[in-house]
Amino acid sequence: VVQSQTSKLSRRFQIFSALRHSNFRLFWLNGATQAMAQGMQFLILGWLVLDITGSSYQLGLVIFAFGLPNIPFALLGGVIADRANRLKLLILTRICVSTLIFALAILRISDLLDIWHVYAVVFLLGTIQGLNMPARQAIVGDLVERDDMMNAVALHTMVNQTGQIIGPAAAGGIIELVGIGPALLVNAGLYLSGIGFLLFITGLPRRSAAKGVNLLAELGAGLQCVRSTPILLTVIGMTLAFAFFALSFRQVMPAIAQEVLEIGAGGTGLLLLAVGLGSLFGNLILAGLGDFRRKAGLLMASVLLQSVFLTLFAWSPWPWVSWVILLFVGAMSFGFFVPLVVTLIQLNVPAELRGRVLSILGLAPAVHYLGALPLALAANAISWPVAVTAGAALSMLVALWLGVWRPVLRRVAE
Repeated sequence: VVQSQTSKLSRRFQIFSALRHSNFRLFWLNGATQAMAQGMQFLILGWLVLDITGSSYQLGLVIFAFGLPNIPFALLGGVIADRANRLKLLILTRICVSTLIFALAILRISDLLDIWHVYAVVFLLGTIQGLNMPARQAIVGDLVERDDMMNAVALHTMVNQTGQIIGPAAAGGIIELVGIGPALLVNAGLYLSGIGFLLFITGLPRRSAAKGVNLLAELGAGLQCVRSTPILLTVIGMTLAFAFFALSFRQVMPAIAQEVLEIGAGGTGLLLLAVGLGSLFGNLILAGLGDFRRKAGLLMASVLLQSVFLTLFAWSPWPWVSWVILLFVGAMSFGFFVPLVVTLIQLNVPAELRGRVLSILGLAPAVHYLGALPLALAANAISWPVAVTAGAALSMLVALWLGVWRPVLRRVAE
């Protein structure tokens, strides 16, 4: 009995096994501050744009400006991360982000801020994220042993989800209490604080840039792999459509909250908290399923159910009903769909092409920022419920076409 209890206790602690590496612990703590700061960032910027312009169209355009530079860097950022010192790149990008947001805060507090300042800063922030994200993903392999890789990735994902839970709620509360300017100062300070953890990371392997390598040829090989592998083309196509049509609502949530639900920044933070909580619950359920067989079936179910729940959210006039619905939206999207896509890609791509194929999947975050603009335009022309419903319907149609009417997913050997 004692041996059985010891075995159970040991398995529980294995959930955190990657944290035994001191470098990864520091990176994980840094990730906690960055995830919370990112969770705060878009809610604060959203309310800032609405306060300056009063226009949901302008909000969509600002998010579009953030996503635009993500497109080239989603493809090239991985190559840059492989050729540069990843740790120094992470530190430099964090300093740049903190400086830009601090500049916005000073302009806001001194009453000198104009909308063009926001556009300029947001475009630069989008460029920096294109450099930061591939380096953040790639450096994990430098921090832990191979046996702890999956655990490290899972813990990194979990801390990101936790930041998406805490960050928006904290940002909404700060705006309600002291205003947008001080909220920007807190956001800048949070980005800066995480650098302290990165400075103590030591002993990383040295790498030298490969010589005589054609970057365009490398990217072309990844694209050719996707084109010639039906399962990759299917799941990446579904993900890009899903991101553009169904996920962009998160970036315009301040406008939806203000114009449809008639709530302020604090309520908006709680709505985004619901999405984060649902994502975390979905991650935990998916992890508990283990290596189950019907991954493609669950993938299809999650994207279809997400479209249904998103439609229900679009037409709900009650904030707390909307909050409950968003729990299910978060669970179906970031809790189930996104991890299942990554898993199917990992299982169906050669190891030597995995990084380049995943960099193509990395277009999805940029695409979901770009989708905020047509969503806002449709809302201005018709209404938010119709615009969000149309996005959910288009996402569902693409999923049905790629995942059901075409037989690729049904033939996947799981």
